[in-house]
Amino acid sequence: MKIQRKDELSSLIFIITGSFIMAIALNAFLLNNDLVIGVGGLSRIIEKQHGIPQNYVYWFLSTFILLLGSLLKKENNKEDFIFRSFTGIVCLSLIFLPLTKSLMKFRLPLPEQFSFLFMPVTSAIGAVLLGLGIGIIMKSGGSTCGVDLLARLFEKEKSIKKSKTMRVFDFSVLAIGIITFIGKDLLDPVTLKSTLLYISSGLILIYLLPKVVEFVDNRILS
Repeated sequence: MKIQRKDELSSLIFIITGSFIMAIALNAFLLNNDLVIGVGGLSRIIEKQHGIPQNYVYWFLSTFILLLGSLLKKENNKEDFIFRSFTGIVCLSLIFLPLTKSLMKFRLPLPEQFSFLFMPVTSAIGAVLLGLGIGIIMKSGGSTCGVDLLARLFEKEKSIKKSKTMRVFDFSVLAIGIITFIGKDLLDPVTLKSTLLYISSGLILIYLLPKVVEFVDNRILS
């Protein structure tokens, strides 16, 4: 019993740590630059369009995905999975995202001559941190109840690799983000350079994130 409680405590610590890292990645590097992917990005788009606070939208969408996942999940440890995943949702959406909201003012300090690299570098750092947070939570036996959970279900039921599902979903959210945040200025010659930088940064994010998640899930904390 003591060993089991120790394992549960360590899992809880990892879930809290992973949620905190995700909040920093989202607020300090991604959402403040309107780099949107996954459920976090979708919640940012809904906030922009309808004014509903992003963390509440994230909580609602993630809880819905968790309920869907729990209905499809057949493993014996379903109750542990639901508890750990719901803990992650609460920590991220209701505690750490609001707590780190001020980080949305953060701007990566780059020399003026390298200012054009701001968005790609920000995207890469955000991808690594976000992937690290997601991977830690997955490794602890939980889920962020976002694209990672949907990817797990597709991998198990349809034998589709997690990385492929994540990229398809994330690309769809990025496309919606381009329409939302750039819109009719997409082909404006004046803003074409910044538009291309935004799109390329989003593609960097989509490419890197699943790789970091898989690396953490497969090799770290084993």
